Amino acid sequence: MAMGGRCLAAALGAALLALAPSAKAQAAEPAPLRISEAELYDRIYAAWLGQLVGNIYGLPHENIHIDEPGPDAFPYGYDFLEIPYYQSHFGATRMTGVMDAFGGAFSDDDTDIEYIYLQLMEQAGLEPTYGQIRSAWMAHVDDWVWIANRQALALMHMGYAPPYTGARELNPEWFQIDPQLINEIWAITAPGMVDYAAAKSDWAARVSADGVGTEPTIAYGAMFAAAFYEPDVEKLIDIGAAALPPGAKFREVITFAKALKRRYPDDWRAARREVAEAYYVQAAPRSIWDANLNGACAILALLYGEGDFQRTLDLASAMGFDADNQAATVAGLLGAAHGLAAIPDALLRPVEGWALPFNDRYLNRSRRDLPSASLRDMAQRTTTLAIANILAQGGRQVGTEEQPAYEVNPRASFKAPFELVAWPPQTLLQGAPVDLPLHAGGSGVVWTAQGLPPGVGLDAAGRVTGTPTQPGDYEAELTATPDDGRRQSQRLDIVVEGRNLALQAGEVLGPAEPQRLELLRDGVGYGGTSVESPKAATKLEIFGYRWSSPQTIGSVLLTVGRMGEYGGWMTSLSVEQLDGQGRWVAVPGVRMSPEPVLQNDKHLRPHYGAYRMDFPPVQTLAIRIKGLNGGEGDQRYVSLSELGVFP
Repeated sequence: MAMGGRCLAAALGAALLALAPSAKAQAAEPAPLRISEAELYDRIYAAWLGQLVGNIYGLPHENIHIDEPGPDAFPYGYDFLEIPYYQSHFGATRMTGVMDAFGGAFSDDDTDIEYIYLQLMEQAGLEPTYGQIRSAWMAHVDDWVWIANRQALALMHMGYAPPYTGARELNPEWFQIDPQLINEIWAITAPGMVDYAAAKSDWAARVSADGVGTEPTIAYGAMFAAAFYEPDVEKLIDIGAAALPPGAKFREVITFAKALKRRYPDDWRAARREVAEAYYVQAAPRSIWDANLNGACAILALLYGEGDFQRTLDLASAMGFDADNQAATVAGLLGAAHGLAAIPDALLRPVEGWALPFNDRYLNRSRRDLPSASLRDMAQRTTTLAIANILAQGGRQVGTEEQPAYEVNPRASFKAPFELVAWPPQTLLQGAPVDLPLHAGGSGVVWTAQGLPPGVGLDAAGRVTGTPTQPGDYEAELTATPDDGRRQSQRLDIVVEGRNLALQAGEVLGPAEPQRLELLRDGVGYGGTSVESPKAATKLEIFGYRWSSPQTIGSVLLTVGRMGEYGGWMTSLSVEQLDGQGRWVAVPGVRMSPEPVLQNDKHLRPHYGAYRMDFPPVQTLAIRIKGLNGGEGDQRYVSLSELGVFP
């Protein structure tokens, strides 16, 4: 190591004191942290390898151990459990056979988004914008995403950019584990810069999470950055807790986990039972992918593993729930803390004949238009970025040309890039309150707006609020000016709809019981109760309204319901009216905004996405939407939350 362990801990402790809220701590000037380039590479290489070990090792345990943890039969090894899925796809049911078939390690959702971010930082800079992250996701992500990440991707295709893609107002999965899997790279490129890494991890977590869903990512970001200088896992856990904002739920989770370790010093199963009771059984909503539940299991694995790589890995897998993700996080953390020598050789060379860890191969099987790679090359590229970041954040190069080393500035802080991020056109309802938070990054931002609908205004904090009073089409211009004076403006198209004619309809049309169909006009779109057609093979489904007297109609506002894993969407969409002869005929000139994705792809289907269909006014006794049910096999169905009809 570049410095002795005691000196490292003292230096890091001083750095953390400088980030504490007391006046004395604020005045403290921590000593720079030193690391050689060779050791920096070793730690980053081990962090990548550790994540791959944990991901692959934990895959057979993913979503398996729920009511009870895995058996205490350690070490599990890669081949402890079978994965039948792999037999049909790769001719092997156990992980060693899969790695042999792939010729090395392979991409999965614990590392492949970070692989995208590695390229993005090389192309766009160390601190890319949310807009650039959206572009990278849309260029490379079309499969292999779940839960909150899947909703974020679908929202991107609707026209949203982060942080809206993670906001609880748009992403109903905002509290799930997703950001913990994909953001370690921001910290391993910020060694020793704890505050910087925590803030950057928070910023990146908001691509797919909000509120308490971001907190474990913040803590682990701080821990990964600190691990380059602090090997003790209990101290790293305390560093992660200290990085969280006051009142953070995950800080309470960490405190609870530490208390359980003291209460059951030799009984990890008892501790896991209480964590599961508190954060799964008693949780609302209950989810095996909950961020705090899985974050707590990883903390328990670290505490009971006591720094031993193999035991920590086994414990993370046995803790259950989304086990591969926990295993990848803790194994990557221990790699960053102890380097390559700490990872057992049998975990790095599980296939006979591999001379280098994982045969020095990262097979990209999950991200479009990205090549497979050498793991050593990935580590070197990441090291190059880390060095650039050290220098950009106030560090400096020391040592010799033959043996370069670097002094890290532990007081470095992250400032989100200033940008106006994308919004799709918005549909508001006359008389319904609106509250749209805007985002610009930067600091000291002052907002102004022109062209907002009557009754709607923009406050200095950047929230569009009020109650629209006048239907119509509006082209608003939003302007943000940060404290450095760089001004950006953005157009936001807004439609204000008048009264909802659906409320006066005498009959609701659709493939469900009449009482259930009434939910289509209960006024609750996002988060509302879904009305679902029966599951079936490919079939046209219709939803609509019939009135006792003719109505003049110019638009329909469709809010889809909550999507299922294997169905719930539409693969076609059109509008029909009842003509004077009692025939259903197509409404001409329909324009949809935003344009819905109608291919049969579960990854591009946002829960509660709203789509407005405008057309030249028609006078009719009935109107309906029609679409093919979407999904896999006989699991196809249509899920709607709200269907509004307007003059």
